[in-house]
Amino acid sequence: MNLQPGRYTYREIIGQSDAWSATLAAVEAQIDDLRSWLDRPWAQVVFIGCGSTYYLALSAAAIWQALTGNQAQAAPASELWLYSASSLPQPPSLLTAISRSGETTETLRAVDAYHRLAGDDVLAVTCYSDCPLTVEATRVLIARHAEEDSVAQTRSFTSMLLLAQWAAALASSRDDYLDQLRTLPSLGSQIVDTYEELAQRLGRDPHIERFVFLGSGANYGLACEAMLKMKEMSLSPSEAFHFLEFRHGPMSVVGPDMLIIGLVSETAREHEAAVLAEMRDLGAQVLAIADSPDGLPADDVVALSSNLSDMARGPLMLPILQLMAYYRAIDKGLNPDCPTNLEAVVRL
Repeated sequence: MNLQPGRYTYREIIGQSDAWSATLAAVEAQIDDLRSWLDRPWAQVVFIGCGSTYYLALSAAAIWQALTGNQAQAAPASELWLYSASSLPQPPSLLTAISRSGETTETLRAVDAYHRLAGDDVLAVTCYSDCPLTVEATRVLIARHAEEDSVAQTRSFTSMLLLAQWAAALASSRDDYLDQLRTLPSLGSQIVDTYEELAQRLGRDPHIERFVFLGSGANYGLACEAMLKMKEMSLSPSEAFHFLEFRHGPMSVVGPDMLIIGLVSETAREHEAAVLAEMRDLGAQVLAIADSPDGLPADDVVALSSNLSDMARGPLMLPILQLMAYYRAIDKGLNPDCPTNLEAVVRL
């Protein structure tokens, strides 16, 4: 049977708001138990993952620290496994292990090292309830209806990010933040409906040869993930940087064949907009993703119109960028369901 290339990826991107709804419904049902367990005096929280889930960990750690006021950091799982002496947190601590499959070797070995050397609590965030990671965890959060047939992570990433946000909200007793998260599914559907055509146009633009994704704070991990999706699916040269760091050397490669995508925050909007204006003056094409389009120096803007905080709106930023990578892959004759040289799970 000749299946249409990319059909799984497209379905998973377009339908991820449904996964968010299912995921939220599942955690709502266990909110009291989770709230009680997360109300603990951990001195430090460490988030680990591999590939996409490491980038998710970067965003999750930034959100956790901003909401709770407690120290949080992110590390690749392999660092905690292979370099435990320099990576283990100070007790009492919480390790949050994020893995779509729950079977990634580095993550499982990192959890084992943590148990042996630290012995504290482990929170697993995954898409499968019957995976090895859940056996090793003290508590488990499952992203419902977020499993994927494609190799590249799309709805699994945003659904697990939503779970990490939910955990941070409970740990900080921020019911107002929980209310923000509950609005994400309906907002996500509206954004995809409004901007899919833009994603298709930019993904298929023959004048664009290189991509740079800019994000700071909690948005840096999202910029890295968007970069990875473009690279995995379409084999396009792609990089990710903090906004202001891009001026410190990397801007030397800016030119008319480059699309610069800025994930704009409200926290540092003025400074981030200034970077986009400067890169546009240097000849790059600019796409801004922001809550409001007002005053942004960009050729195109995805206006989220969510009225949510920087810490809440992260999942809304990714579907259009995932679609852009999908359409570029299809335009190049590639199959985004099966990226070159990749498998869904890395087992050592």
